[in-house]
Amino acid sequence: MEKLVDGDLGIVRAGPAGFGNNIYIVIDEASGEAAFIDAPDEVEKSIAAVEFAGVEPSTILLTHSHQDHTASIIALKERYGCRLIADPEEPWIPEGTLDEAITDGDTVKVGGLTFDVVSIPGHTPASTAFIHGSHAFVGDTLFPGGPGHSRSNELFQQEITSITTRLYALADDTTVWPGHGGNTTIGASKAEYEVFASRDHAPDLHGDVLWLES
Repeated sequence: MEKLVDGDLGIVRAGPAGFGNNIYIVIDEASGEAAFIDAPDEVEKSIAAVEFAGVEPSTILLTHSHQDHTASIIALKERYGCRLIADPEEPWIPEGTLDEAITDGDTVKVGGLTFDVVSIPGHTPASTAFIHGSHAFVGDTLFPGGPGHSRSNELFQQEITSITTRLYALADDTTVWPGHGGNTTIGASKAEYEVFASRDHAPDLHGDVLWLES
């Protein structure tokens, strides 16, 4: 478990939980207001992260609705009274749990912090990034070394468009906080992608792609 503080933004990262998921709690250090980013399985690990953080999140910001990111939504809502904020176009949100619908271009508040809502479809139909300052929480769309898993070449191309037009528009020093594993930066990812883009690829390329090896 670790905590980073950047100005008024605090970030607690714990885990791995469930299917190797990161647990994130973002905190407005000025007010103590906090939110979970996603709700992976093994809810006891999220509870331990709350105790470590010393705050009780009132919100869950959902990057996408794959089961490994939604497994603890109901438990966290019951324990902390969290409101779920998500793009309603995500197809696998647990029924009856959505409290606030968002879409591309919206903003969400966590205390005095403002997070930009950026639509990044491809990994799922309405994957969402939550961005505050130089920090981007991107779910399973972008990782160190490559994009998230894609189920077809069409969805892979959609994901690449999301990455190159939406995420790579951010400053190079932006920290990318993915749903699993370690961090990268936009600048480091762009440099890896340039190698990938310089090569020819199979017309049906999709699945688990690595910028430097695929």
